[in-house]
This record gives sequence, structure tokens and C-alpha cells, in this order.
Amino acid sequence: MRRAFAVACVWTVWTAFLGFAAEGASAAHGPLPAPELKPDPQLPTLQRVVGHDWGADISSHSEMERYLHALVQAAPDRAALVPYGKTYEGRTLYYLVIAKPENLKRREAIRAANLRLADPRGTPPEKARGLIAEAPALVWLAFGIHGNETSSAEAALLTAYHLLADRRPQTRRLLDDVVVLIDPLQNPDGHERFVNVYRETRGAFPDPEPLAAEHTERWPGGRYNHYLFDMNRDWFLQSQCESRARTAAYLQWQPQIYVDAHEMGANATYFFSPKGGSPSPFTLPHQFEMQELLCRQLAERFDDHGFAFSTREMFDAFYPGYGSTWPLLHGGLGILWEQAGVRGLVIDREDQLQLHFQDAVRHHYVSAVTTVEFAASHARRLVEEFYESCRSNIQLGREGPVRHYFLLPGGNPQRAAVLAQLLRRNGVEVRRVTRPVKARCTDIRTTQQGPREIPANSFHIEVAQPAGRLVRALLDRHVEMDREYVERQLQRSAERLPTELYDVTAWSLPLAWGVDCLSSAASVEVPGQLWDGTPPAGQVVGGQAKVAYLIPDHDAALPALAAWLRSGLRVHVADREFQMGEAACPRGTLILRTAENGDRLHDAMTQAAQEFGLRILASHTGLTSAGALLGGPHVPWVRPPKVALLVDRPASYSVGHTWHLFDQVLRYPVTRVAGSNLSRLRLPDFNVLVLPDGDYGGRDTPTEKDIGRLREWISQGGTLVLVKRAASWATGKSVGLLSVQPKKKPLPATPAKEGADKPTAGTAGDAGGESVPPAPGVFLRTKVFREHWLTFGCRDTLDVFYQGNTIFTPAAPPKGRNVVSFLSPPDVLTSGFCWPETLDVVAETPYLIHEPLGAGHIVAFADDPNYRAMYPATQRLFVNAVLFGPGH
Repeated sequence: MRRAFAVACVWTVWTAFLGFAAEGASAAHGPLPAPELKPDPQLPTLQRVVGHDWGADISSHSEMERYLHALVQAAPDRAALVPYGKTYEGRTLYYLVIAKPENLKRREAIRAANLRLADPRGTPPEKARGLIAEAPALVWLAFGIHGNETSSAEAALLTAYHLLADRRPQTRRLLDDVVVLIDPLQNPDGHERFVNVYRETRGAFPDPEPLAAEHTERWPGGRYNHYLFDMNRDWFLQSQCESRARTAAYLQWQPQIYVDAHEMGANATYFFSPKGGSPSPFTLPHQFEMQELLCRQLAERFDDHGFAFSTREMFDAFYPGYGSTWPLLHGGLGILWEQAGVRGLVIDREDQLQLHFQDAVRHHYVSAVTTVEFAASHARRLVEEFYESCRSNIQLGREGPVRHYFLLPGGNPQRAAVLAQLLRRNGVEVRRVTRPVKARCTDIRTTQQGPREIPANSFHIEVAQPAGRLVRALLDRHVEMDREYVERQLQRSAERLPTELYDVTAWSLPLAWGVDCLSSAASVEVPGQLWDGTPPAGQVVGGQAKVAYLIPDHDAALPALAAWLRSGLRVHVADREFQMGEAACPRGTLILRTAENGDRLHDAMTQAAQEFGLRILASHTGLTSAGALLGGPHVPWVRPPKVALLVDRPASYSVGHTWHLFDQVLRYPVTRVAGSNLSRLRLPDFNVLVLPDGDYGGRDTPTEKDIGRLREWISQGGTLVLVKRAASWATGKSVGLLSVQPKKKPLPATPAKEGADKPTAGTAGDAGGESVPPAPGVFLRTKVFREHWLTFGCRDTLDVFYQGNTIFTPAAPPKGRNVVSFLSPPDVLTSGFCWPETLDVVAETPYLIHEPLGAGHIVAFADDPNYRAMYPATQRLFVNAVLFGPGH
């Protein structure tokens, strides 16, 4: 799945699988499905519908659709295919419901009864007992969230065939106690990207050479979706349309078991939960116990078939955004499967064995059937413990250290509302405070404690609700990792051993969104009502403007600005705050003058207020009572940006997150140009160029001639935006676009030379210094230079997400300005785990640098502000660079 691992097996038994050769053996491989099946000839095989047998080829999305429809047509009394969404490229997402005939007929009643169990507030134990006694366990098997992990999707089809076609009583009896939901392909767009390249490059004979063309994906590969997001990190973020559709479908059912099936490197074997790493403090003991029980049953079945496997030794159960962790926080049982990947039909392994695609499909198929068998034999317990998990979630809010969270509208009500809407999509109840209430609170950002008045229209999230553990996981400032696990990582670092940390260690949504959030342990009645998700209404205040319309700085104004620029309206922006009557207008306030835009401006403002929820002020004079004047030098014209974004090599896949920002958030056009075409790009046709994070050491790196062209283009007014490793590249002696240098850990002191007074020590900026361990994904606190246009919309301090070890020496005026800079320990680390030596080196260094060059700008970020579309607070800095750079 996520990375190639050389996996140590816990148990390895090399016996035959139902009379056929074991994994990797040179003997013939047995056909699929298992030969003991008694198939109903009315149920079509994959060969009959698509033209190839199970595991003999890799099916496309359209072929999978045809087969699923054929299965349902052949067994309409036991199967229903439910479309639940569309991908960005227009492909349909489905789940298949498989149940015995009477349960399929009453599937809506079963679903509704299960949702009543999911909310114990309306279902007391005495009522729940009757529902539990009659309820089948719901098992959701999900495949192919990474599009190039193809064995899982093929196994989905085979599992569906097995459950529907097998006439043996033991298989039919499984559906007495279980309803199975199969999502066969969660990422059709990435899957098709992979399949197309595979079919273009395969030869007449499958080639096991790992470097053969059929195993080598072209950039960007098939793992990610259309916008190159890893959707197995997007469960609570829901930045992608596929993720939003999937979580909505999940919440309509709330299954007792949710399986997330993946692939990993070809030299691994097979992995199933429980995972390694630090456990989440919000996972319940009985969930671990049930994972262990299923693990044992899978291990026994794998032993019987001679499959090698591993468990407990790797992967991560800490981050809540996986398909195997998010369901745990809703009371279900999240399970991970990882099969060694083939990326074709056969591949040579480093142990001199071969792995066949058919065997990879077989392993997932056996896991799927075994899991359904497990659910059938533990159905009552699974349903009962699901109910108890939801009761425990509610109890956490009544007895735990936090009872309430409050999102305060403050100066950015639209951002608070969007975050509240995200929580609702996660299945969290959000209430709106109807009148002010006082309570003792802790500020999530500052950690200050004391009495606070919660204003009306704040968003109120009670922990005492069925999603209580998810609420804590997402809104707490910091989630503690297991102490022993952290100590082991520190020891491994000291011994120069690789870290076992797997993903980010911080994700607090209030910090990520830059929204004021209070937590409270007080037993206080909060006046309010359930919020239905209606966003704040906009309005034009003051009638039809005589001179100008003013839009005080808010996030929602930025997509509106993009729309106005696309339509040809002329917009100005205030570099300094000003007072217009009773209205205080901060830096970043947008100004549209009536004289410049004509009569169409009035209707455009009315439409924008409704569409974007903006509060627009009509001004009948250009004379302000304080601060910048509407016609003065501190209100420059916003020159419409013409943006080019470097994609393909040398860019990393996270460039897709920036593309998504333009397409789906700003709704503003961006020209994507392959790195190999930079030399041919007519730079004067653009005034903004974004070089994303990537590997700028290869053949598609900008050439010396490109650098000269870039320098001339910037000096004539261009804005160059450099992200992470692109900024590091720009500091190089052969490039010289940035005056700053990479900062590293000083080398140990060297002995004094003869005649010297003392030993010499390397400096932190020395090229010969030592890189510090990469930060594993944390929030670090920064100080903000608020006199700069790059910091419109920011307060004095900002918590930024930081991952890696891209660190720069501070810029020195007049060459440059440290626009946003990290604080020093112990104040710098806001949330997550980070290596102490990394914090020491990053202290007082810039996160965001601005360097003027002629009439243009170079803007450099030490980390990707658009990563995972998770951080609106830092995305704002990037948007400022793009939208306002050309006009400054």
C-alpha cells in the first residue's frame, strides 16, 4: 500500500493452498475461485462477462461495472448495486449490498435499526437488547482506495461472486447473520490511469523484471485520485469529492466492521490488523480485543493455506484519517489488510521467488471470506459492542476532562462556519449558541484558562454524543502518543536507527484552520439549537454605493475576488487598515470603485453577497475617518494574475494539492506546465510562476538558461513562488535566486590547529553541516510580520504545519524579509511530536520569506502551505502571494 517494506513474518508456513502451489513457488498456480465451491451456473463468471479469468488480467473500471451489473441481474433477490457518488472525472462510485432475500427486501429497515443503535441517547439498553437480538452484523469491505493497488479490486469481484454463487449451505448460512457491503473500487480515476499505462506497455508475455515497462508507472502514477490526493489520508479532511461521498455512505450504515484493503511493496508478504506504532488513546479496549480475535482467525486460515503473513509489526493506528482508524472513532471495527503488490501479472522478488497477480488476488479473497465468516460467528457480540462503543463515546463527554468545544466566529465567521460544516460531514452534531453564555474555558490556541463569555452564533460541539471520541481526536490541541513508543523513537534516533513514525503526529482542526476554539469541562447548560449547516447569509449594507464597495478581509472574499477578476471587474486592496464611518476595515480589505466598473458593479455586488456570504459595505465617499484613503497610495490595483504551475517531474505529487486549490477553492484558472517544457514557456505571458515541492536534482530541473530567464522575468514584475525543496534549490550557488542558505545542525568542534587559540566549530549555516531529523508532521508556532501584504488575514502569531527538515537562515534586509518566522523552544512546538534537535535548529528561522528583485518578487515557503488541503490558515499566505503579488 503506502510504502515498500521488507516485512518480517510472524508466522510462515509453506504448505499447499487447496492442493495448489504455495506463494512464490515455481509450480503451476491454482485457478480461482476455491475449487470446493459449488457454483450456481446462473451466476456469471468474470470470464463470461469481461473475457478474462480471475487474476488473469487487471480489469478496468468499466469492466468492473459490467460485471457488477451482471451479478445483480443474475441474483436480484440477494444483491443490489447502489451508486453513491461520482469522481472528479465523472466515474460512478458504487457499493454492492449482499444479503439473504428477506434481509435484502428489508435492508432499509435494517439500516435504520442500526442507526438507532448508533445513537444510544434515544435507544436505552432495554430497547437496544431487542434490536441487537434481531440485527445482522454489517460488514463493509472496501477495496482500491489507491488506484494502482489492483489485486484488492479484483478480489472484491471474486468475493461477491463467492457469496452469491456458492450453493453450499455453509456459505448460504453466512448471510443469516451478516449483511455484506462491498465497495469494489474507491478510486476509479487513479485505477484507470494505472490500467491504461499497464495495457499500453505490456507485451505478449508477462515480464517479471521489476524495472520492466509494465511495472513502471509514468508520473503521476495511479495511486492518487484526479487531484493527486492520497484519499486514505482524507477521511476526516474530506477535501475530495470521493471522500465526501464515501463518508456520507458510511454514515448512512455505520457498519460494525469496516475493512480497508491495500497493497504494499512486492518484497513484503501480507499484513492484517492490529497495527503497530502508537495506539490512539481514543481506541477502546474491546476494539483491540476484537481486532486480535479476527487476527487469530485470519492467521489460522493463512496457516492452513500456506500463506506468509505479518501483523502488529508496522503501520500506524494513531492518525485518525485512515479507512482503518476513522471507523474506530465511530464505534465500529476498523481493519487494515496489506498484500504485497505485483503492479502487473508477475514480478521477481528479492528473495528469488516470484509473486503472481493471481496469488495476490487469492490472499485478499481468502481474507474477505474469512472476515465474513468471523462476523457471522460473532454477529451478536459485534452489534452489542458497537452499541456499547457509542454509549462509551457519550459517557466520555459526561465524565472526561472536556465536555464542550466552542468555535468562535470572531473576525472570520466564514472560516468557522466551513469548519463546523466539515464536522457535520464527519457525523458530528453541531449546535448554534442562541444567546451569550458564561463558562470557564481553555483557549485551544493560547492554552489560557479562565471565565469566558461565549457569544451568540458561536458553534457548540458537545463531547457527549455518539461521535464523542472523534470530536476529541479532531478538536483537541494535542493528542498524546504512547510514552513508551515515544521513548523508543528517541532512543532509535540517538542510535541512528530509522524512525518507526509513519505519518503526521498533529492534525488539530482549530489550529489547522486558524479558528478560535475554546474547550470547557464545565457542567453548563448552553442555550442553542442544532445547526442545519446553513452558511452565514451575506448582504450589501448601505444601499447602492456612490463611490465604492468595501469587503473587509475574510476568506470568503478570496473566491469572490477570483470571480471578479475573471469577469473583468477592477479591484483594489488596502495595504493599511482604515476607518469608514463606524466600520473598521483591516489590511486586505477589497475595494471596488464604481467609477472604474460601471453600472454592472451594483448587481455584481448583490450577487456576490448571496453567493459567497459576504458582508459588503457601500461607501458614498472616498474620505476615510482614519487610515488609508480609498484613492491613496496604500490601495493598489489588484493586477489579475496569470498563473503557471510546474507539474510532472521534478514536482512531487503534492503539486496536485495546489492545483486543487485553484480549481476547487479559488475557482481560478492555472496553466499547468511540465518541468521539461519550462525552457519553451513564454514567461512574459504570465505574471505568477509556482515551483512546487519536488526533487530539483534531476534532468527536468530548470537549466542555467532557464534561471537567467527567470531572473529577468522577475525583475520585470513577475512573482516567483517557491515551495519547500524548490526554495532549497533556489539557494544553490549555481542558482542564486534566494539570498538565504539552508540551515543545518553545526558539525562537532574540530581540534585546534597549531597556533590557534581554541577549537573551531561548524556553524549552523555551513553547507558541511548535518541535516537534522525530519519533523514528522507537527504544528509549530510562528510570529507574523503584519506590515506585509503577504500576511493579509493573519494575526500576530500563526500555527503552521511543518514536516521535513527544509530550514533556512534568516533573510537580512534589504535583500529580504522574514515574513513569518518560527519561535524558539519551548514556545515553538504547539502540537505533535518532534525531535528536540530539530526544534533547536528551526528556532527563529523563516517559514515564509519575501525577497524583491527589480519590479518583481520571490516568495519562498519552508513547507507546503497547501498540503492535503488541510490548512486554510497557511493556504491564505499562498493565496496572498498569487493574487496580490503582481499588483505590489
